[in-house]
Amino acid sequence: MFWKRTTKKSLEYAESIIDTVREPLIALDQDLRVVSVSRSFYEVFKVFPEETVGKLIYDLGNKQWNIPKLRELLETILPQKTTFDNYEVEHDFSEIGRRIMLLNARQIKSVLGKNRIILLAIEDITARREIEKGLEKARKELADTKISEDEAREYAESIINTIREPLIVLDQDLRAVTASRSFYEFFKVNPEETLGQLIYDLGNKQWNIPKLRELLETILPKRTTFEDYEVEHDFATIGRRIMLLNARQIKRVWGKDRIILLAIEDITERRETENGLEKANEELTDLAAELNRVARAKSEFLANMSHELRTPLNSIIGFSEVLYDETFGVLNEKQKKYVNNVLTSGKHLLLLINQILDMAKVESGKMNLTLSQLSIKNLLNEISMLVEDMVGKKKLHLSLEIAEDLPDIEADELKVKEIIYNLLSNAVKFTPEGGKIGIRATKSDSEIKIVVWDTGVGLAPENMEKIFEGFFRVDTPYSRVTEGTGLGLPLSKKLVELHGGNFSVLSDGLDKGTSVLLTLPIVSVQGV
Repeated sequence: MFWKRTTKKSLEYAESIIDTVREPLIALDQDLRVVSVSRSFYEVFKVFPEETVGKLIYDLGNKQWNIPKLRELLETILPQKTTFDNYEVEHDFSEIGRRIMLLNARQIKSVLGKNRIILLAIEDITARREIEKGLEKARKELADTKISEDEAREYAESIINTIREPLIVLDQDLRAVTASRSFYEFFKVNPEETLGQLIYDLGNKQWNIPKLRELLETILPKRTTFEDYEVEHDFATIGRRIMLLNARQIKRVWGKDRIILLAIEDITERRETENGLEKANEELTDLAAELNRVARAKSEFLANMSHELRTPLNSIIGFSEVLYDETFGVLNEKQKKYVNNVLTSGKHLLLLINQILDMAKVESGKMNLTLSQLSIKNLLNEISMLVEDMVGKKKLHLSLEIAEDLPDIEADELKVKEIIYNLLSNAVKFTPEGGKIGIRATKSDSEIKIVVWDTGVGLAPENMEKIFEGFFRVDTPYSRVTEGTGLGLPLSKKLVELHGGNFSVLSDGLDKGTSVLLTLPIVSVQGV
């Protein structure tokens, strides 16, 4: 009976160690089938106990674990070596994506009635420098096993030396019973000056930390477990460290009243990253506010400037039209030419000002749509008639493919007319004499699709993104002899998007023509 009680207590000790560690841990039998898995393994790799325990490791997760480098470790390296550390494996999991892992392996013979037990600890180093690093818990189901106390101790010690985070075991008097290899490495101490020592005396009393005393002497006597207890301390050997402590208290083990397991996670770098991100976020917030202020100031300036210029320009255009119509007398050929130049330049400048004003309104969020039920079929036919004169002068062939079942849409009529007229006039402008232009309009689900196409000069690949920059004009023989502001296309795109639609331009290259595709929802996303 004593042997069984001792074994049970030893197993409880091993289970508590596993429940304290933070990294995924899996135990395999001699046939590489899963004996037990830590809870953190299930959480990290998105699997469940019923599809894991008893399975061949390569078959886990629908054979996602059939990894060549894992096979090499388990089938080639471990049969020749009982331990292996920092074995790197990179793999793409369907559930959690690509992961880079460091594997620590320990092989224990004559444990659990098998020829060998393989302990495999997995550290995900994909996000090593990122903030999130979850608490590792492990749960070993060893209640029905029959192993001796020495074997249980070996099993527990192997677990301790396999995990990567520092771990120390204290007796009821808070003296060190054992410590993990990573504890010695991280805190720059050795077993001779650690084992048997009061924890507060370690490292020349560097561990006499008030918050650690609070945890061990005040909190743990009332609670058997404690997680993520933050302690900040300045060590003489390794400098200032911020640590998260996980503690487990086990009663009546090995003849002692209690054993305390203390796992330590160094989060110094994480906090530095968090502080850096917080500072960067504050700076970005300030920068965004400044950019918004500048953008608002720019929009207000453009709006004010446009309003100030439109009145005198309208007067100039009006007087020029009166002169050009010879209302006040006959003009000679030279006078009429000059007046026409003034009229043309005035209209071009007014177009530019109107487009600048509209662009400023859209960018500042002040552009309001006046929505109404609109017959898109009638509108497309109307716009096509407006360009008939331009089409005739260049001897172009205009093709209209407008579906008969086009429903009415809810949109701003003036804005949609502006969009279509701008696209169709561009098609005329950049298509050589004798070429073809056209409009196709169809209904698709809850939207209308409109394509304005031409067989004109096309677009070079390097200009595909630039055409949506304000005032950019493609340098072609046609652009040099035609007037334009470079704002028509980006403004049309923004107006379409303001309606809740999409806008894109396609071209196979120079002299291959251009197609502009836009969609408009049958019911607009913006309220009236």
